[in-house]
Amino acid sequence: MTISRTSHKISLFSLFLSTTLFSGPFTDLWYDGNAEISTYSISEERYGELRKGVRVMVFVTEPMRLATYIKPDEKLPENKKIRVLKLNDILRFPTGIYNYSVMTSVFSSVEKKRDIARGATMKVSFTSQEWCGTVFERAIRNDRTYDIALYSYFESEGERALSIPHHDTVETEENLWIKIRELQGPYLKRGEKKSLKLIPSAWKRRKNHKLHAIVDAILTKGKKAVHPSPSGNTAAVPFRWKYGDQNTLVWVEASYPHRILSWIKSDGSTGRLMESHREPYWRQNGNEHLYLRQKLGVTTR
Repeated sequence: MTISRTSHKISLFSLFLSTTLFSGPFTDLWYDGNAEISTYSISEERYGELRKGVRVMVFVTEPMRLATYIKPDEKLPENKKIRVLKLNDILRFPTGIYNYSVMTSVFSSVEKKRDIARGATMKVSFTSQEWCGTVFERAIRNDRTYDIALYSYFESEGERALSIPHHDTVETEENLWIKIRELQGPYLKRGEKKSLKLIPSAWKRRKNHKLHAIVDAILTKGKKAVHPSPSGNTAAVPFRWKYGDQNTLVWVEASYPHRILSWIKSDGSTGRLMESHREPYWRQNGNEHLYLRQKLGVTTR
């Protein structure tokens, strides 16, 4: 059997990680040089009506510079970086004559470093574009606060800067989509309920035109059951979180890598997995790669 030089390098890198920071299947899968791309057929509530659209979730690991919370262009020593799992979450749907394009990026630590716990939200960036205008928001984790910058075309929101204390007790709703996958071991026991101090997602707040606030939430992990998936019925585990009148139920694949299979929200929004593939998408940007969009079930819009 012949082992390529590239594969050998990846194997050595995985061995290094498994003996220093990680264990189990996480290292073997998430440092294989690919990203997981999952596409969903959705029905999204906006302006009191449900809209058909597509959601794309891209999960990939990368390093983050500790001083700036930005992906470095150079190799860094261990004391200057932290490894994160990034979720690029893209939502697209039409509203009458015009369409929405929403993207959220959440960066979740996959190692404990300094005072940063494994699974902590490092940064969340959010953009919403539609024919009326653009909104941008960024939240960065500092020692004891999430420091937030908001830029909106609405005068009542304008340009704002604020801080929310976290003391490692406050979670972001965006990060729950990573945590419930339990990629580095169980987050909850089956049947367990967990009380959370939660910052509702930027998209939820955008839809309601509300500013940041910490809410009391309950996260519950249910018991394994059979759930439909693109490959047929499969074992899955339900996770549910509630705060105020908001209720989100997400079904997660029971076997590793615990892909998100479907969800339903209290406003009627739903999503169901269409396709999921591992690809080095950052290199697949030529016209010859357009066929991959058909493979993933997304259009050229």
